[in-house]
Amino acid sequence: MTSVTFKGVIDPDTAVKSSMTIPSGIRAIILAYESGDNPVNKSCYPATPLTVISDQNGNLLIENEPSLFMPVGNYDFYAISSNSHYYEEFEIKNGKLRGLKNGKDYLWATKKEMLVNNSTKVTFEFAHKAVAIVINFFAGHGVDSLLITNVSVSKSLEDGELALSSGLITPSTTLSKQTAMVEVYENSCRWIMLPLSGPSEMPVIIDAIVIKGNIKETRRYESSLPIEKGIFKEGTMYNYIISVDAESLSLGKAIITEWKSICMDNILVIE
Repeated sequence: MTSVTFKGVIDPDTAVKSSMTIPSGIRAIILAYESGDNPVNKSCYPATPLTVISDQNGNLLIENEPSLFMPVGNYDFYAISSNSHYYEEFEIKNGKLRGLKNGKDYLWATKKEMLVNNSTKVTFEFAHKAVAIVINFFAGHGVDSLLITNVSVSKSLEDGELALSSGLITPSTTLSKQTAMVEVYENSCRWIMLPLSGPSEMPVIIDAIVIKGNIKETRRYESSLPIEKGIFKEGTMYNYIISVDAESLSLGKAIITEWKSICMDNILVIE
């Protein structure tokens, strides 16, 4: 039997910064299958899934369980995290992570056909599986100064599923009829939600304090963000710029960028 230990790195700012040792307290689950087994109709290795938590050195330590021991052989490894310090019950059934929610930075990784023997190292390369959206606001025509106070948007319907074998999240085809507030900081807002396929635009409500000369007004703008080709794709960041004019909003298509992958390396399998 071979003892398995884990270590990783993660990007602390999941959008723009390079990877570094995973911060202390990040939780994830790790599952193992015999190589070639389909998680849809096969059971995972009996000692998994394992709940792990990172320490100050980036080690992913098994919680509430003894060390993991596995026979020498070939395995497929999977790992899932919500990139959070909070303990979370992941429901995995028939090879799918179920009940996905907006606002969670779902990370997924796999290493297949891995030979586990003496001093084997398994390297996970984590990728974002949700969608990140950013809006930056600027004072436009007829506006001297601007303060965005609240932003509410319609998000993807929740309770999606992530396929363990591929990491793909089944996109929602509908936006919620209710808007939800998102955090605003220095005339910018950002949120995470599940992938979307179908709608051509996303409703948005913006509350702002607009200053024109000596006049200070509280204004509400109702508009929609255009969704190019009706798709918000997983692992992608959409950056919008909105000019708040005196009487209206000016906005264009999103600048689409890859939401950087995360490398979780130095996962050690030692005897």
